[in-house]
Amino acid sequence: MDRLCKLIVLAILSLSLPNASAEQEFIKPNLTFCVEDTEFPPYNYFERVNGNKQATQGYDVDILAEVFAETGIEYKIVALPWRRCLKEVREGLIDAAMSASLNPQRKRDYIATQAYYALTPSYFYLQSDYANPPNIGHLDQLLSLGHVCGIKGFNYRNFGLTQIQQIDEINDLAHLPDMLKRNRCEFFLARKETLLGTLAVNKLHQFDSLIQSQPVPNVRLEPFHMLISRKSAYNHVIEEQFNRIVSELQQSGETDKILQRHLNKLKKMNQ
Repeated sequence: MDRLCKLIVLAILSLSLPNASAEQEFIKPNLTFCVEDTEFPPYNYFERVNGNKQATQGYDVDILAEVFAETGIEYKIVALPWRRCLKEVREGLIDAAMSASLNPQRKRDYIATQAYYALTPSYFYLQSDYANPPNIGHLDQLLSLGHVCGIKGFNYRNFGLTQIQQIDEINDLAHLPDMLKRNRCEFFLARKETLLGTLAVNKLHQFDSLIQSQPVPNVRLEPFHMLISRKSAYNHVIEEQFNRIVSELQQSGETDKILQRHLNKLKKMNQ
């Protein structure tokens, strides 16, 4: 059955190529995927050697390896500023972006795969500023309590914030501790799981005990997807292969194992 699936995928690939000739029996694409260069751990982050950033690793990297393991398809992963990553996917220069949430514009601009994980929309603040969590029923109410910050180019529509234009943007999640300490931000919007990972890879474990997080009230877990370029010659092949393999990995529990492996790595970094 595995051999049959492989042959079917390779046959689809050969048909999807423009001007494919009969002599080119199975021409395989060389794909490019992009991730956020300021890191989104445990989903994508850099390996460190003596404090220097090396190759990209993480859940996304391992998922792609599983997705294309049996196809012989070659691909590479590049780390770019998030806005550039999305722009080059939209323009067809890159085949797909990993770890993206959805909003109406992205649904129009890209082909979204099925969700392959979900995160908790949260807001963070210094414990010393609030003995008890702020009493809010909607995220917009934070704006009346102080400056609300987020990362430039990130999508916060799924946080339930209607006045998105009032977010103060910073370039890098690792700058958060300094922004909070200097009262440049009273609150910071982030997905809980990735912020804690970011503190770990940047060796900011001492700051972990100073901040508190609360899930955004009345908001569901936020699903994350691969966004595929509508201009990629292989978009439907990528979508079919990704959705099929990820479904199998989820059903077998393998995605949970992959995620836990990287959570364990981050935990060691934070020691």
